[in-house]
Amino acid sequence: MSRKRYPLRITRTAHGIRAQDLRTLVRTTWWARRWIGALEAMRLGPRLGRARQYAIAGQVTSLEMEGSHVEACVTGSRPDPYTVKLDFSAAPPDGKTARTIQGEPMLLARLLTDDLPTDVEDLLRQDGVALFPKGEPIGTTPEGRPVYDVKMNCNCPDWARPCKHIIAVLLLLGEEIAHHPATLLSLRGVDVEDLVAAATGTDPEKTGNVPIDLPGTVPIDLPGTVPIDLPGTVPISTLDDGILTVASDPAPLLKRLGPVPYWRGGVRCQDALAKIYGRVRPLALEAAEAKSIDLRTASR
Repeated sequence: MSRKRYPLRITRTAHGIRAQDLRTLVRTTWWARRWIGALEAMRLGPRLGRARQYAIAGQVTSLEMEGSHVEACVTGSRPDPYTVKLDFSAAPPDGKTARTIQGEPMLLARLLTDDLPTDVEDLLRQDGVALFPKGEPIGTTPEGRPVYDVKMNCNCPDWARPCKHIIAVLLLLGEEIAHHPATLLSLRGVDVEDLVAAATGTDPEKTGNVPIDLPGTVPIDLPGTVPIDLPGTVPISTLDDGILTVASDPAPLLKRLGPVPYWRGGVRCQDALAKIYGRVRPLALEAAEAKSIDLRTASR
């Protein structure tokens, strides 16, 4: 029995937000695995595969988050984009989750360093809110559509809910959550920046560096740069040949940092910068060896 394949009728000129890490997302962090697992538990069938292609192709042209509300525009087969609205159930602002995180500096510090302790899920559960979307529906509409704990709305003509446009937005949110788990708490009504401001007594609306006056400190006036002689160090010019080498990986730091969230380029940001680093690193080595270099070769 042959299978029919239905090609995606999507605009090839879309310049929206492109997913970069969907294939390896489940291998990054435990909360990323749980997020993708929650989507797969919705029994989406072919819609999940189509939504992945939508997310990778940049069909999500805009995505805005304000607390537990998410609104996005997704380009489909029609000229006008569809509007996707998501509303996550939020924990009370003075609930156990907010009070506990604010009162435990180590827990707050881990969230600020893009780490998500498992204790947070238990705290939200005590506030009557699930950290991750529930894969099983909590009810049905009069028309027979499943209802989940996240309110999902899309003005597309697709009867199924969640449709592929909603799933594409959820996949992009999953990429952002994988690298910044505080976003997951924001969707549940717990803003980490507000908790930091409440714990330190600062105003989260103010930006910029604020001078701190510590009693007993003396300002240091450095009129210029002073060479520092560290024991055991030698000038680069005195190093033997072969000490300075070019790493085999042109961009190891980029891989460590991970993909850029909400990237809109046609090529992955890591791949584009890796090419530039590959051209520049031989010139950097020549400059370190005090050789004359031609910067025009880096643009070829």
